[in-house]
Amino acid sequence: MNVSNLKARSIGRLLLEKAALKEVCACRYYELADDLEITSSVELANIINGNYDCALCGRKGA
Repeated sequence: MNVSNLKARSIGRLLLEKAALKEVCACRYYELADDLEITSSVELANIINGNYDCALCGRKGA
């Protein structure tokens, strides 16, 4: 893997994290912010697409 591929992946991941933090419900915001480094890209994409449930506020995903 070369440096430009690594940079592109890092930037892509940062954009994914930023978008997920904007889309997640307030109940899960701080939990997600604390766990970003262990949250998979698939989980972040699910949050962005609204495919998650929240037991605290009752939000149901698609």
